[in-house]
Amino acid sequence: MQYVTLEKGKKKKTVILSLKLIITAILIFLLVINLFPVKPIQQKSFFDYNRPLVIAHQGGELLAPSNTMTAFTKAAEMGVDVLETDIHITKDGYLVTIHDPSLDRTTNGKGNVADLTLAEIQALDAGYHFKDLEGNYSYRGKGVYIPSVEELFQTFKDIKIEIEIKDDNPPERIEEIASKLWNLIEEYQMEKKILIASFDQDILNTFEKYAKGRTATSAGRQEVKNFVVTHKFLLRNLYVPEVDAFQIPVEDSGFDLTDQRLIDGAHRLGMDIHYWTIDDPETMEKLIEAGADGILTNRPDLLLQLLKEKGI
Repeated sequence: MQYVTLEKGKKKKTVILSLKLIITAILIFLLVINLFPVKPIQQKSFFDYNRPLVIAHQGGELLAPSNTMTAFTKAAEMGVDVLETDIHITKDGYLVTIHDPSLDRTTNGKGNVADLTLAEIQALDAGYHFKDLEGNYSYRGKGVYIPSVEELFQTFKDIKIEIEIKDDNPPERIEEIASKLWNLIEEYQMEKKILIASFDQDILNTFEKYAKGRTATSAGRQEVKNFVVTHKFLLRNLYVPEVDAFQIPVEDSGFDLTDQRLIDGAHRLGMDIHYWTIDDPETMEKLIEAGADGILTNRPDLLLQLLKEKGI
């Protein structure tokens, strides 16, 4: 009986010792993962700025018809830092600035962008459904149209532009979109003024086959997930950047994406972190105070006024 008791005591001590060794190993691993220095990426000139970037989402969707020259011109004259737009491809191979794959929501036309030619699309009224802040159809019948990416580059050569390649473009045409977009960027020498984004990291990877790191990119869902998970679960050194910036909402799937660990983690890697889509000054101010590098907003007027008030 005494022998059995001794054996149980030895086993218990062995188990306790093993657990201590495992816990110690885990703690050492986490210490190394979190404290070991990393080499920040070399930031591209797109991110050369002296204040949080004011990024006019769709040109300022609440101030003028989405993704139109009217909206882009208004935002540029207002003094925003970046014009943000979405792109789809037409039937005849032109890249145009429109958020949806169909024309129904923002124009007086019907059908998918990919099924119509550039001429057919530009004949539509892109201000038809827009309501201004007073609830008026102030741009209906005023000649507002959907521009091509080429026209955007021709008109706004001296302002930064963010282009989101929409993941609801026809999958079989993503290669064509990436190739044509890069050709336009090269032709108009916009390499340093462009930020390319997409929710789908595979689309960004396709674009990168042509860009080869010469233009800034923002992370797709897959890349954002890798970043958030490694930083939330104390494994930050396991994340190796494949992009230049993160553009994320303030919350997703129960995760608080304004967590200081994420903002500090991005900065530790030399990366920008931007938040979308923020239209109220209170949230804008909180993000600025937390260290956000940029804010995508449908109300760039409010963000510009806030920065002015803060002396930034």
